[in-house]
Amino acid sequence: MHAGRMFLRPLLLSGLFAGLAPAVCAAEKSHLDFQAEARAAYGNRDFAAAQAATVAALALRPDSPRYLHNLAALQSLAGDAAGALSTLRRLAALGVAPPIERDPDFAALQGSPSFRTVSQLFAANREPLGQADVVAELTGRAGILEGIAFRERTGDTFLGDAHLRGIWRRDRTGKITRFSEEDEDLFGIFGLALDEPRRVLWAAMMAGPEMTGYTKEMKGQSGLAEFSLVTGELRRVIDLPDDNREHGLSDLTVAPDGTVYATDSRAPIIWKLAPGAEAPEPVVEFPGFSSLQGILLHERTLIVSDFANGLFHVDLTTSTVTPLAAPKDTTLLGLDGLVPAPGGLVAIQNGVTPQRVLLIRLNPEHDRITGVTVLARSLPHLDDLSLVTLVNGRPTVIAGAGWDLFDPQKAKAPPSHTVRLLQVALP
Repeated sequence: MHAGRMFLRPLLLSGLFAGLAPAVCAAEKSHLDFQAEARAAYGNRDFAAAQAATVAALALRPDSPRYLHNLAALQSLAGDAAGALSTLRRLAALGVAPPIERDPDFAALQGSPSFRTVSQLFAANREPLGQADVVAELTGRAGILEGIAFRERTGDTFLGDAHLRGIWRRDRTGKITRFSEEDEDLFGIFGLALDEPRRVLWAAMMAGPEMTGYTKEMKGQSGLAEFSLVTGELRRVIDLPDDNREHGLSDLTVAPDGTVYATDSRAPIIWKLAPGAEAPEPVVEFPGFSSLQGILLHERTLIVSDFANGLFHVDLTTSTVTPLAAPKDTTLLGLDGLVPAPGGLVAIQNGVTPQRVLLIRLNPEHDRITGVTVLARSLPHLDDLSLVTLVNGRPTVIAGAGWDLFDPQKAKAPPSHTVRLLQVALP
């Protein structure tokens, strides 16, 4: 789910301060609280207060490209060239490369030998890396393709459409048909997960301005949809409980016993739908969650990605939530979909520039990160990425999903475009 798609895209500092709303926190302020303070101070042209709040946010999230970019811009605007260049070097060390060369906030630095040296570091981070093979081209798409699931038994690939409120099926011959019938009970389709033993395809869905037929009365509504893999019949729609909060299920996974676990990108909750249950219930609610995305199940452990906070380990036995610290000079912010890989997992990182596919190695208990490798970046078509699945053991991601083409202020639908499925090579 891409509520945070503008993670590093804007060039102007005023745009950089736009972003995710602060999470609900306990006694202490979170980095998102300080970010909100910085945004408010910048809006009041109190640049000193904006810089102080950004430094405080960065102390809590030293791996944040957003905060480093903001701080460097504020330092540049304040005439602190040495501080801005130092901060930009820290930003480059994370492996990302926002277009600082065209950013007017750095006008005072552009053209200087020191800035050119720093720019070379960013240029190196934009160099193509890895391998991503086009395995399918879906031309003339009018929707926004977000979810993906592959059925080994039949060779079918299922694609969730966040705009057209349905699921497409691409068979082993490449033929694409609509798998789900149009139904007003469906919202935009995000994550997909197969339950092969029970011949079920599960979908996480939410109402948002990107979907057709959206009205403001639908804001914050979300739920699960259960489809028959055999007939495509919509068996049931299971709405999330009405608790006076906005919800948005973004991804899900299915346990061997049929239990469905789903992440909520609008409320700090992981949901569980037990076999035979009529309604989902929270399995854990944690104030440190801000915008939950991908989810993996490993024995009695969940690994979840949070767009603004990186990776978390969730012990289902104790309901204990533990942040997974990123290694030095690495950022795990802006993560979306996850799939298992030998020794860890593969993650889509569509919240940084350039967008990347990462291999994240974990210890056997899955409660510590032992290494991060960039598998792919800056390759042809490797942009506007959404979710990922495994196809014959290889991570396969949706590229050109349609999010980057959609602007609800200009049009109600993205223009016709080509979506590609890219397979990424594992080491």
